[in-house]
Amino acid sequence: MKASRRSFVVATGATVAGTLAGCGGGGSSPAAPSAPAPTPTPAPSGELRLPLMGVGETVATSVTLVGGLVTPLAVTRLGETEAVTVSRICTHEGCTVALPGAPGATLDCPCHGSRFRTRGQVGNGPAARALSQFPTRIVGNEVVIDTSV
Repeated sequence: MKASRRSFVVATGATVAGTLAGCGGGGSSPAAPSAPAPTPTPAPSGELRLPLMGVGETVATSVTLVGGLVTPLAVTRLGETEAVTVSRICTHEGCTVALPGAPGATLDCPCHGSRFRTRGQVGNGPAARALSQFPTRIVGNEVVIDTSV
């Protein structure tokens, strides 16, 4: 017996729905595990504080900006007394750029290949604008990021 298009679509849809339900949705990507992001400590409004990392190290964190927009950040300690924080949102088409794999490496966009230096400048396109920066300073054993900008 020849199946109608409608019965095929209904049967296929039920099979796909059952398969997806069995997946659980809690899996992780097969990408290599990354170091856990440091836990920000409570700070005055408009500030984010992270434990001081090693010179040349870049860590991921995020901040909730005005309107509830969560923005992923990359925080890099450049020297003994200097750190920089940039948005990880690519200025080309809004993908989230990956953290550098090693000190001195670039933040790379997985979507279209843009590369950014740790200070946010474009290393190569197609992105034409730098990543947004947040004022950052080292205070004692913490990196303090001004998120009120």
